[in-house]
Amino acid sequence: MVILCDFDDTAADGNVATLLLEAFSKQLLTTIQPQWRDFRQQYVDAEISLAEYQERAFSGLSATRAEQFAYVQANAKLRHGFPALASYCLTNDIELAIVSHGLDYYIEALLEKEHLDHIPIFSVETAMSPAGEATYSYRYTREECPWQPGNCKCSLLDGYRARGHKVIYAGDGIADTCPGRKADFVFARDRLLRFCQAEGIPHRELTDFIVLLDYLKEQGKEGS
Repeated sequence: MVILCDFDDTAADGNVATLLLEAFSKQLLTTIQPQWRDFRQQYVDAEISLAEYQERAFSGLSATRAEQFAYVQANAKLRHGFPALASYCLTNDIELAIVSHGLDYYIEALLEKEHLDHIPIFSVETAMSPAGEATYSYRYTREECPWQPGNCKCSLLDGYRARGHKVIYAGDGIADTCPGRKADFVFARDRLLRFCQAEGIPHRELTDFIVLLDYLKEQGKEGS
C-alpha cells in the first residue's frame, strides 16, 4: 500500500504557497494589490498555465529562499494527525509520499520542522542559477496531462500501481480529481470531496489525518 498526499491545504493546514506570497510579495506602486493576485486570476481564467502563474508569482518575492524557509517553519503547520499517520506508516512499512504542484523547498521546510524529512517528495524542483535567479524543473510531467508543464500526479500514481501498490490518495483541489479517479480509495476535502460525491468515487471526508489513520488500522484488522 502507498499513500499519495497532496501538500497545500491537505498535508499542510493551509496553503503554504499563499502564506509566502502574502508575506513577501513586493507591492507595486501602480497597483492596488500584490501582482501575484493578478497572476493567479490569469491562471483561474485559463490565460496562463499553473507553472507560469507559480513562477511569475514567486519571482516577485522580496525574501531569499533561506528567509522563506525560516518563515514556513515559524508560521506554517501540518494538518492534525499527519505526524501520527507518518509514524504509523513508518512502523508498518506503508509508504507515504507527498505529490504536489508546489515548490520543493517550502514542503521540505515544513516536513523538516516536524522531523518528517524522510518522507519522499514529488514536487516542482527549484534551484538558484549563478546569477541568483530561481530555476524550476518539472520532472514528473506527461505530455497529455492538462497541468502540463506542471507535475502530473497521475503519472506518479500509475508508477506505483505498475509496481503492484494499492493506492490511497488524499487531496483537496481540482488538480487532485484525476488521481482521485484512479486511486483505490480517496480521502478528500473541498473541491475533491464534492467531485468524489458527484462521481460516486469511494472516499471518506478528510477532516484530519486521524480519519486516514483509523482507516489503515481497520484495514490491518481485516487482513489479520
